[in-house]
Amino acid sequence: MMLRLIKIDFKKYFYSKVFWVMTGIYAALLLMVFFGAEKLVNGVLANASTSAPVTMPGFTLYSFPYVWQNLAFFAGFLKIFLALIVLFFITNEFSNKTMRQNIMNGMSRNQFILSKLIFVILLSLASAAILFVSGLILGLSYTEEYTTALALQKAIFIPAYFLEVLTFSIMAMFIAFLVKRSILAIGALALYSYIIEPIISGSIPDSVAKFLPGEAIGNLIDIPNSALMKMFGVSFRENVSPLDAIACLFYCCLFTGLIFLFYRRKDI
Repeated sequence: MMLRLIKIDFKKYFYSKVFWVMTGIYAALLLMVFFGAEKLVNGVLANASTSAPVTMPGFTLYSFPYVWQNLAFFAGFLKIFLALIVLFFITNEFSNKTMRQNIMNGMSRNQFILSKLIFVILLSLASAAILFVSGLILGLSYTEEYTTALALQKAIFIPAYFLEVLTFSIMAMFIAFLVKRSILAIGALALYSYIIEPIISGSIPDSVAKFLPGEAIGNLIDIPNSALMKMFGVSFRENVSPLDAIACLFYCCLFTGLIFLFYRRKDI
């Protein structure tokens, strides 16, 4: 059944120019960030050194094993673009009445929702695959001496990144099913992410706020430590907190479960 659902969506998106343009732009942005991040950061440090009392050292972001956390951290800022793809194509299913047509042709509601979930998972996997291949190329190019153990030492950030984009995309999927209109869904996601949750987060204790959806997603991959951070005696977490991962898995299940619950009897 799962293979059949994948084939149905594959045929739908394979012939969509909009899909390829949007995913192409997202992939290009990822690659630009991955391969240009070090130059950008060192350029900023070089400019800062001209007015700073101490010289800011240049450093590489790409050596093993730190490349994984560095790339995953920067890629996290682009997850909003993946969420926009999810919002656009799922809300289009309602605007074009594709969902109703699929159900009339024999697909159950649960199968339709499952097909969208598979779509989101595959997009997140593709994003993580780009991270893995880019990190491998950059790590091999910028690390003078390495072993397999060294290269994979912090590879946990690859599945952590996958979980980060997956959770955010499933939240976007939930909003798309709830709102059904692309502009309204995009507005709802932006409103919650950049206004509502920050207000709630600032009004409750940090020990509780860290379990809000956006906070849990953002906490998965912390700011990477670097030579600059060490120079100023600042240290950030260099691992993935199991508690943050569990919180994200919880929200994946919660949002997915709510979609199935709402659409069991809802009029389409």
